[in-house]
Amino acid sequence: MRQAAHRLLIVEDHPIMRETYRMLFNREPSLEVAADVATAREALDVLPDLRPDLVIVDISLPEMNGLQLVPHLRRMQPDLLILVITGHHEPHYADAAFAAGADGFIRKGNAAAILEAVYSLLNDSRPQP
Repeated sequence: MRQAAHRLLIVEDHPIMRETYRMLFNREPSLEVAADVATAREALDVLPDLRPDLVIVDISLPEMNGLQLVPHLRRMQPDLLILVITGHHEPHYADAAFAAGADGFIRKGNAAAILEAVYSLLNDSRPQP
């Protein structure tokens, strides 16, 4: 089993997207998905034990949306990096994500761009194959 340098937590309510992210990130030698959860409540429950380096938060979550979750994550782990991700294309979502305390924002759809955003937030360059 490989030892990953950067642990990720994925908060995404769609199982197919969670699996897609898990496969995308786990094929990277310096990334490891420590957990993936479907709700904000689950994220808040697992965060203290996981202590991930970065959390990827979908905006559209049941009960508590991703923008509402971000400040809770920030209070629980102030040094945590938070990347908000969405399928919405309205520009105000980026402003709202940063206002909530996110470190980054990206729209779903481009795997290479999502990886680049993750590595950029981690201040790490993507290893070359």
